[in-house]
Amino acid sequence: MERDQRVSYFSKLLKEKEPYGSMEVWYKNDRHKMPVYEIDLDCLVYNRFNGRIASFVKSYEKQTGNELNPINPIDIKKIEEFLWNSNIPSNKSTEKSIAEQGQLKYGIVTKDGVIIDGNRRAMILKKVFTNDNPVYFRAVVLEETLDENPKEIMRLETTYQMG
Repeated sequence: MERDQRVSYFSKLLKEKEPYGSMEVWYKNDRHKMPVYEIDLDCLVYNRFNGRIASFVKSYEKQTGNELNPINPIDIKKIEEFLWNSNIPSNKSTEKSIAEQGQLKYGIVTKDGVIIDGNRRAMILKKVFTNDNPVYFRAVVLEETLDENPKEIMRLETTYQMG
């Protein structure tokens, strides 16, 4: 799904859907209670700058001379491979938990669908649940895109990934 389509999807989601719940987020040097929405997995884009896989991505791109495109199906598979291989024991544990209990920890995404927190969970949700049994990714939707405020959004990612 192209960026404009994702922005449109999220705009409509925020206007028309009731939040699933809420989550406190430390963002822009302040605590915010933000609504959590159920988001169609097809409207999300992996963050190829994700701290867990950044070294894999840079190495791959240098070796191949190709920049990974997180909306290209072949590149999506490569990003998912990097996410899975980043911590196989933890991913297997998370996979078991999600299969048994569903998504327990909310994620964070930008208004154009880039996953800031929850790349592994989204990957595992896609793996565990098929089209016969659709599932949604539960996340806070930020009011901006990664391009609009990269420094603050990357700070947010670091805060949530490193605890």
